[in-house]
Amino acid sequence: MKITAAGAPSIPITEPTRTEFAGGVGVGSGAAPANSFGDKLAEAVDGVSSKQVMADDKLAQLASGENVDIHGTMIALEEAEITLRSMAAVRDKVVGAYQEIMNMSI
Repeated sequence: MKITAAGAPSIPITEPTRTEFAGGVGVGSGAAPANSFGDKLAEAVDGVSSKQVMADDKLAQLASGENVDIHGTMIALEEAEITLRSMAAVRDKVVGAYQEIMNMSI
């Protein structure tokens, strides 16, 4: 279907698919939604890992005597430590919530 008016551009309107009605969850396709919890968790772990790798690379360059910015190296190390501590805190909260749910009486 197209909506047009005098002087207005034509705007195509598409009918929503079945997965858009249900948000992609529980529909017979068997595929997980694009923004699932697992995807978000994997992105967070990859972010922490990339910060750690970047900090390790800068530290190795500094230790080898290359011309490296010391301040940048220290900032990268602190960022890596902060992201790792944040991820550990989130893990602890998730484990605590899981244990609390498992201890609930039905």
